[in-house]
Amino acid sequence: MQKINKFNQFLLEKYPTVWNTKIVWMLSAGIVVHILFFIIGYLSHINPMSLQTSNVTDDYFRDGIILIHLIISILMIVGWLIMMFRNNAFKNFYPNSKEKLFLQFVQYFVIIFVCTTFYFSYMVGFRTFINSKYPDAEMKQNIETINLGNAFLSQNLELYTLDNRLSPKQFYDLYCETDIKKIDRTKKYHVYYNRVYQFNSVYSKTSYKKDKYNEFIVPEPENSQKKGIVYSQRDGNKSETFFFKKEVVDVSFDIKSEGLSFYNFSDLFYENGNNGGSRAYTGYYDEDNSTFHNLEIKKKKAEVNRKTAELLNKKSPAEIEKLLSQFLKVSNKFAIENNLDAKQWTKMVYNPSEFNVRYFIKKYKPSIGQECDPNNPPAYDYDSETAVTIDSTVSAVNADAAIVDENGRIVNDSILIRDFNPEISSQISPEDYFKKNTTDYYYYTDNLKEFLESVDDVKSYDFFSQNIHIYLWIAFFLSTFIFSFRITGLKSLLFSVISAGLLALAVTLITVLYAVSVSGKEEFFVAYMVLFISVFILSIPIFAMNKFNKLITSIFVNVSMNGFVLFVFLLFGIVTIHQKAACREMVYNSAQSAAYEGCQSIIDSLGLGLSYIILICGFIFIFFYTKILLKWKARPE
Repeated sequence: MQKINKFNQFLLEKYPTVWNTKIVWMLSAGIVVHILFFIIGYLSHINPMSLQTSNVTDDYFRDGIILIHLIISILMIVGWLIMMFRNNAFKNFYPNSKEKLFLQFVQYFVIIFVCTTFYFSYMVGFRTFINSKYPDAEMKQNIETINLGNAFLSQNLELYTLDNRLSPKQFYDLYCETDIKKIDRTKKYHVYYNRVYQFNSVYSKTSYKKDKYNEFIVPEPENSQKKGIVYSQRDGNKSETFFFKKEVVDVSFDIKSEGLSFYNFSDLFYENGNNGGSRAYTGYYDEDNSTFHNLEIKKKKAEVNRKTAELLNKKSPAEIEKLLSQFLKVSNKFAIENNLDAKQWTKMVYNPSEFNVRYFIKKYKPSIGQECDPNNPPAYDYDSETAVTIDSTVSAVNADAAIVDENGRIVNDSILIRDFNPEISSQISPEDYFKKNTTDYYYYTDNLKEFLESVDDVKSYDFFSQNIHIYLWIAFFLSTFIFSFRITGLKSLLFSVISAGLLALAVTLITVLYAVSVSGKEEFFVAYMVLFISVFILSIPIFAMNKFNKLITSIFVNVSMNGFVLFVFLLFGIVTIHQKAACREMVYNSAQSAAYEGCQSIIDSLGLGLSYIILICGFIFIFFYTKILLKWKARPE
């Protein structure tokens, strides 16, 4: 205690401003709490199951740690204010300069900032744990094992149909037509129950021209011929390459089974840094239901297909069991719930003749007596114009039913699935086959995907730049408020708050009256009215301080200090309003609506940078405004 008193005496004699603000002790206490939150963040997700959820980076707010944060911050700030308000430099007539006043304000800002930013220490601890527990090199190897082992989970029958195949090379380059109306029945095609597959070679044409809607124009003569686009690939805004069917190719030699087969699996379960599911990488092209292809993802899917086929071609149950054991080892490390055994799983997979998918695994552990299986995919549905009339039990195919189009006309040349597969009545549907062969084994694949996404999210999430400006503004406004109280006193500050509230109410009422009576360009009216009021408030302490008594002037001083940053934002807002008005006028007078793309306001261009620009302006204003504060304080009561 004696050492603390000596240190305080030293600060009082050498650095009175530092002693007065208690910044040394507040920073010391703040650093201790920051270390505590770092430890909490480091230990918060030791259990891998805690990462098996979405938006894990928001756990700080969902798990209630933010409440502890707020309580500690409030206690620290209140305790600091109690200690600091015991000594008021103005009240005790200590000599002050504008530099000392500004330094006090900066110290207030630093203290409040340190006492309110524990979130960052928590997230640094959280990320440190994730980086040390799940290093990139190890995770890359684990994800490769997961992508290969996923081929044998057989939880979705749609991943094992023939149209998924991408290996060997010829399947990668071909387009698989599955629309029953577009199948060339004179050429080779493949049938699996009510599904038809026909492989076609493709040719491409690149377009560099855009229409008025900023879409690339399909090249000629395909555009005039209205030739169907099977898919397209874009090179940013430079060009778009369109692919069209050319001719049917017979790939029967490489197809061992037209049904569900492990040879067809080519899905990417997860990619480093991104979810590898197909849905994240494909879009639809206009009305043709054709996908935009992502070449990098397609190549990686083809590699999964190639390695899976290579493993199957070895016809070695030991090799398959080795992969599945590695997959389960990784799964257990990540605490993914399952009841799989590598040996039994291998027996379910191994079928050296065709490697058809014979058994299916659930995605969850069903409750006792539960019959509903959420893994059952919806019945395969062709276009409404396609004549497929099969009931859920596949008892019969109505080949004689009249087909009616959307306009009510009877279509006599409609294609029936029975024309492709005459034996369909005696076959089992894929959906019923799935139900019949679903085992009691389960594996929570959704939890695994969420775990991998969470690990990547924590590693890549920019928690600093997205949140730092919020805490900066909290510290700035609290600092200006405390600074105002420190200089003008409680009475002046309360009158200032009441005056600002009444002024805001008056502006709102005037705006409503204007909108009702005039109705037009309300944003210009409000912006310029607030601008004139702001300029008047700012000018009184600078040019007319002696024309009003000290209490009234203190109201203008407090509102100016606390509202200057809002005034700067108002200036940017006025510029933005004019830019948008000019842009709208340009678009309306332009023949091309695409002209609106070039219309960006100054706020849009600066983005979050505007926040920091205004904050710097606020500090500069406070620095120069301290001279006004000294003049105001020097006035007699």
